Amino acid sequence: MQQQPMAPRLSALLPVAALGLSLPIAALAAPAQAAPSSCPTPMLGRYAVMGMGVQSGKERNTPTAHVLEERWLAGGKLQGTVVERLGRSERQATYSGTARMAAGCVLQLERTLPWGRERSEVVLDGKGRPLYSLNRNTGSVITSRWLPMAPGTCQAADLNGLVLSSQVGLTWRNGGWSPNAVVQREQWRDGAVRGLALSSYGGVGETASYSGQLKLDPASCWGSLSETDAKGVGYNYRALLVKGRSGARGYFYLQRDPDDLTAGWLVRD
Repeated sequence: MQQQPMAPRLSALLPVAALGLSLPIAALAAPAQAAPSSCPTPMLGRYAVMGMGVQSGKERNTPTAHVLEERWLAGGKLQGTVVERLGRSERQATYSGTARMAAGCVLQLERTLPWGRERSEVVLDGKGRPLYSLNRNTGSVITSRWLPMAPGTCQAADLNGLVLSSQVGLTWRNGGWSPNAVVQREQWRDGAVRGLALSSYGGVGETASYSGQLKLDPASCWGSLSETDAKGVGYNYRALLVKGRSGARGYFYLQRDPDDLTAGWLVRD
């Protein structure tokens, strides 16, 4: 697929040519204050986004995490799907939105969600590709990282081979949240995974083997991942396969178990 400019351009961590994206965005709505002509044109395309932080809610500073699949379209339009954890609850939705270039070469995004409007600002690299963003809603302290996704469908076999991961988050224990961190080494074959996890939950370390299965929707690249460790403990995730030009680059996931609010980026070797 080729890419085309939004009036002044959108992101990825790989060169656009390597992703099959080359059209700029074309026709972003003009901002109140024009961006300098030296700003890159946001690059049209499809992106995977993962973020974590806290936001004000019924409780102060409720931890939150999200995974999004977002498409930047001509005319400064956005479309996407979000899965979000907010404390011990989960919600998901499809959405639309707009993008506008502002002063300082910052791209302002506004998403219309069933639970309200969300405003974010994205910093672009020199080729107009998004890399990091910050939520600008009052009461939110949430950062996100962005990865490009090539066009087309996904297959579970795209993950075949070695995958390494880093996961961080929080675990609900005794009426409060404590930190956790996990790194994993996985072997994938046609949607089946076997791996080894090195974890620390509240400072208590553990090493455990596990196995699991991914059920994937090829059209959207979203899937459900269920895993069971050697002690018989189950874990459940929503996963977004990050499609590359050949195979998968890896996947983002968000844990669905209410007492574990974690997100991870798993990189295919």
